[in-house]
Amino acid sequence: MADAPSFPPGLNLRTASATGDAVFGLDILGRLVDELRAAAQVRRTERAWGPGVLGCSMWMDDPELIEVLGQMANACVVVTKQPRWRYDGARADALKALASSNGLAQQAYHELSELAPPVDGNRVIVGPWHRDWADNEIGAVREVGFRKVGNHLVPIVHAKIMLLGQMYWTDEHPSGHVMDVIGFRPERLWIGSANFTKSSRSSLEMGMWTTDPDMLTAARQWLLSLVAISEPLGAGSDSMQPELVPVEYDHDAMVEYMREAAAYSEWDEDDD
Repeated sequence: MADAPSFPPGLNLRTASATGDAVFGLDILGRLVDELRAAAQVRRTERAWGPGVLGCSMWMDDPELIEVLGQMANACVVVTKQPRWRYDGARADALKALASSNGLAQQAYHELSELAPPVDGNRVIVGPWHRDWADNEIGAVREVGFRKVGNHLVPIVHAKIMLLGQMYWTDEHPSGHVMDVIGFRPERLWIGSANFTKSSRSSLEMGMWTTDPDMLTAARQWLLSLVAISEPLGAGSDSMQPELVPVEYDHDAMVEYMREAAAYSEWDEDDD
């Protein structure tokens, strides 16, 4: 049996700059995996409770990448919605296991604070009596877009980026009140040509890490916009139907509540 075709050695190159480093050649995905592994080994504390990751790729099946994403304190990778056959078989088992065993704490990302899954087909109504609707976890692997049926081409998620940072806890709310606050602080951004797949390791690719603050801010905003329009892995229809939708505020109920609270406060002062 003939050997599988492969590129010759000596094609790998690495360079560094003031804001990061870049690699070119074979097994570029390994560079991303190595950095994630290093982040997973950093000591965790009450206030710095582990690494967080946001990412996107056309598809993901690399076993080592999936394994290390399972070690993140928070993770969410958005992939292109795939033909249904791709979710069957052993190759998809690890991805489905990651999607159900890890995820993203929605309350740690203020950009997602006004989104929630519909209840009985209706938007969540938020009033003064409502629980925290954003206190839930979004799966670690999500899909977005349109499922390819037959030979009809559809728009896809083609970017391959991953934002690595630190999850944190504090009891110092910006309002000045003491309350529990969790969040995500971006630290490094991976930008590459390689899909998050095992087969990409044998192709000639490039990838780079950057710490540029503007790039970190933009990547966070864009990746969370993908999360906002995403669906659970393999569960959506062939068309685009985001699971999360904007909540609806019951303004009349809130005004009435504030009026009653003010009246009670005045009555309590008079009683004194």
